[in-house]
Amino acid sequence: MATLKDVAERAGVSIATVSNCLNNTKSVKPATRTRIMSVIEELNYIPNASARNLKSETSREIGVVFPDIDDSCHSDILKGIISRAESMDYSLNISFSYHTPKLERKIIDQLIGRNVAGLILISCQPDNVEYFQNSIIRHNVPAVFLEHFPDSIDANFLAFDNYNSCYYLTKKLIENGYTNIKLMIGHSEFFTERECLRGFSDAHDDLGLDFSMNQMIETRFTTESAFRKAMFNIVEEPPQAIITSSYPLAKGIIEAFNLCSIKVPKDTCIITLGEESWNESNYLPNLIHTSRTAHTMGIRSIDVLMKNLHEPAFFEKEFMLFKDNVIGSHLNIPKAPVPYHSVRTPKRTLRIIATSMPTILSLHAVSREFERQHEVKIEFDFVSYRELIETIVSDSKREKGRYDIYMFDVSWLTYLANLDVLTDITELMTSNELFSKHLVPKNLANACYKGRFYGFPIVGGSHILFYRKDLFEQPTIQHQFESLYNMPLRPPKTWKEFNGIAQFFTKKYNPYSPTLYGTSIIGSVNEEFALELQIRLWSFGGGLFDSSGRLKLDTPQNVKALQSLLDTAMYTENGISDTSINSSFYDFGSGRTAMLLSFTEYGTLINDCLHGDIITKIDYSMVPGQTPANVGWHMGISRTTRHTELIANYFKWICQKQTSYYMTTLNGQSTVLHPYENQEILRLYPWMKLNTKCFEKARNRIYPYQSAERIIPPYEIETILQDVCQKAYRKELTVQDALRQAEKRIQALFK
Repeated sequence: MATLKDVAERAGVSIATVSNCLNNTKSVKPATRTRIMSVIEELNYIPNASARNLKSETSREIGVVFPDIDDSCHSDILKGIISRAESMDYSLNISFSYHTPKLERKIIDQLIGRNVAGLILISCQPDNVEYFQNSIIRHNVPAVFLEHFPDSIDANFLAFDNYNSCYYLTKKLIENGYTNIKLMIGHSEFFTERECLRGFSDAHDDLGLDFSMNQMIETRFTTESAFRKAMFNIVEEPPQAIITSSYPLAKGIIEAFNLCSIKVPKDTCIITLGEESWNESNYLPNLIHTSRTAHTMGIRSIDVLMKNLHEPAFFEKEFMLFKDNVIGSHLNIPKAPVPYHSVRTPKRTLRIIATSMPTILSLHAVSREFERQHEVKIEFDFVSYRELIETIVSDSKREKGRYDIYMFDVSWLTYLANLDVLTDITELMTSNELFSKHLVPKNLANACYKGRFYGFPIVGGSHILFYRKDLFEQPTIQHQFESLYNMPLRPPKTWKEFNGIAQFFTKKYNPYSPTLYGTSIIGSVNEEFALELQIRLWSFGGGLFDSSGRLKLDTPQNVKALQSLLDTAMYTENGISDTSINSSFYDFGSGRTAMLLSFTEYGTLINDCLHGDIITKIDYSMVPGQTPANVGWHMGISRTTRHTELIANYFKWICQKQTSYYMTTLNGQSTVLHPYENQEILRLYPWMKLNTKCFEKARNRIYPYQSAERIIPPYEIETILQDVCQKAYRKELTVQDALRQAEKRIQALFK
């Protein structure tokens, strides 16, 4: 067990200096502090842990660490713990990790440092066996794990017998004629969730039904995650029955079903593992729940811990599974419903052409409610970025266009307005207070050209820098960086600093780097690459135009900017053209890259790689140079549509508070203000807090668009910009020659 003296000797400082560093009693030089914290991490030193051996300092405090209090099961367990502890001469120190592994580790370390008598915990990271071995077991802290158990750890474990519960429920459903059953669980690497799946699959096998892994839906342990899974994976073809491993998951499914007019249990029977209670109003109506003895488990956890404390020498660690009272009881399962099908016969159809992105996919999902309210069918056609703008132009030339609504990028507004393909909706946007009151002002302004509105803002967000906070705050990495650059590791404020950090995190240039590459350049689509270039042009004082408004790319400022971009490309895997948004977020979330410049619209893609542990692993900052691009998408109305009034109602419906909440929860980036003021949503997507600041500094992408004979589409200019940058990257042109060639080619478009 490491001591304060061990830390001091390894760090080459005095014990007093280590104490000052830990307690902030006196200032310690940054380099020294980094070295001390690195040694503390290396030795797994926990302050005051050595006091455990001093009888005079034996604590009468029990630490209780839970992931949340929202789950009724956790709430009942905690009530049992509290009721039992009241009769004993021990106090409780109760903390919540909010499903955040780093916060959980910090809480446990602090409790051990306080020399608590023991711990009772429901861990959100039971797979982190090494941590529990080095903290709880190594420091000889009596502990009782509930529900989630780290494999191969010599500690007490209490849980519910989820295997037999799910086996019994599945068997009852099959015996009652159900043939299409799904199971929704949390992370399958957790013991309780694995047991649910095992019971579910064994019941199918024993009763002669085929079991497929497609019947299992895995999600995070939150209502929001279950809601997303249901909206995107279940509501189109709901099964006859769904079993969930916890009440929060059942709530998420029912919220989605209510939105989509799927009746429970008429269309789908939902059963959840629940807790015994005389008060049925604790549960949603028509939801079948089991009767687990959560309160008893809480009481028993204290009893086991006390026995462990009082008989430490010969105590045999306990492994205990609590039976669910539903087993063997009369379970009132309704008759198996016939396969679900919607009986709506819409009177009208709205056709929308769009490109696939999180906000539009979320709008597509929640629009079922609008369809039901207005007896309309909304059809989305998803096409590529380039195909979208070409289809809008060609469709607008038809006497009767195929589409009623066109989705278009903010940078296309000037081009499309001058082509006269969009309906002027100024009266709609200005006569209704709903829009001016509830839409983000910057997004609303984006839809206005020469004082007239031609679109409804549907996608907001901003251009920001994401970075791996778990790496930036790691003491050993901080020490290495400071040794190299003689400055602290922090989110970069300039492009030179950004490239320096990117080089540091690229294994080719730093063998000790924990990541393969420093960053990615999103360039698989010309428009995305143009944004990477333009934010650098602006930062260095350049741009497409000179001070007189003339096209001018060959400037010293632009030379510096392009060179900076080419330097960045040295620290990426695919250079400047082959990386898509999805792959860049996958590389970032999975730990292949340390930084990523992208849009808040796509930030939720990180969730898929991190199991929701965003708060401790990811942080965000303004882009280097403080010159983000103004980004966003609009919905424009076709000039040939016959459904203008219906579309106006659709826009108003999108502005409703609940609609904006649903869209944001489904990974969208709403242009409505309500989600930016909701603390639950900000906890899910913390980078939204930065949007307001980015909106204030964001600059518009303005392209020259009109010659004597034709109007130039933005993608033609963006294609030229990417092409010359590619040639400079391949060293076929110098940086200055690449800019000169781009200038000549763009000018040629207008001749």
